[in-house]
Amino acid sequence: MYRLNIALLVCFLLLTSLALAQEDQIIFSHKLHVQEQEINCLECHGRATESLNQQETLMPEMQTCYNCHDEEETPCAACHTNPDEPGVARRLEGFNSRFPHKLHVDKEGNNCLTCHKGVETAEHTQVFHLPAKEKCNACHVGADVVENQLKCFTCHEPSLNFLPATHQLNWRKDHGLVQQMSENSCEHCHQPTYCSDCHEGDNLNRQAHPLNYRYTHGLTAKGNKENCLTCHQEQAFCVDCHRSERVMPQNHALPTWANRIAGDGGEHVREAQIDFDACMSCHNDAYADVVCVTCHGN
Repeated sequence: MYRLNIALLVCFLLLTSLALAQEDQIIFSHKLHVQEQEINCLECHGRATESLNQQETLMPEMQTCYNCHDEEETPCAACHTNPDEPGVARRLEGFNSRFPHKLHVDKEGNNCLTCHKGVETAEHTQVFHLPAKEKCNACHVGADVVENQLKCFTCHEPSLNFLPATHQLNWRKDHGLVQQMSENSCEHCHQPTYCSDCHEGDNLNRQAHPLNYRYTHGLTAKGNKENCLTCHQEQAFCVDCHRSERVMPQNHALPTWANRIAGDGGEHVREAQIDFDACMSCHNDAYADVVCVTCHGN
């Protein structure tokens, strides 16, 4: 049974290889035509001067080829790997776009290599030499995927998935490492304010923090205060929130923490004498008197 399965697998692979071998592939060297023969792109792709939709066929017809190649003497095998069943040049699949070649040709003239860089050295047709998003943003300033998506819809269909391949389920957790290794990597799609809107603010429930962080952030703040200060650079951020929410250390709830007995202010006096800086970490306002003055200033 095992040998039979192996034999069936070998036969399947042979049939698949035979089918692929018989499928026609276009033989064409852009390097030969563009660099060596110095043929302008629009001499073959002339339809680009009027095309307003990416779905239109911009490939040259055979008659266009016969403008240079002799129709009677040029064998089909010169351009087709399977001349008995010749096919057509493959098209870009899975890509919806309303890209207007005409508008770009009118602006750039016949310099197609501005966008299709590298095609002039290609000796095969297996690779599509499409412009990267960074090339589009070089002219269409501000065409950011998240912040200004409407500009992208000028050419792209709204149903198109704009997310890069790196933006998987764990991207929210891992994107910081990528940004640190390449500081400008996010700027291709996001304006600088996109990061600050998420990583700064007065709400502990922001996307930058894990769930329940509102109740556990104190441990992080004590263990690595510098990490908090990366975004929350002013101590007032902590103080304002703790005051409004009436968050206090446990010892502040002691009945002997503060009193008005003459000569005995309670436990808070002794704590202040031991570590006054600990008191000032919360009871300090740059725009008002020290909180002690409220009681001790009279």
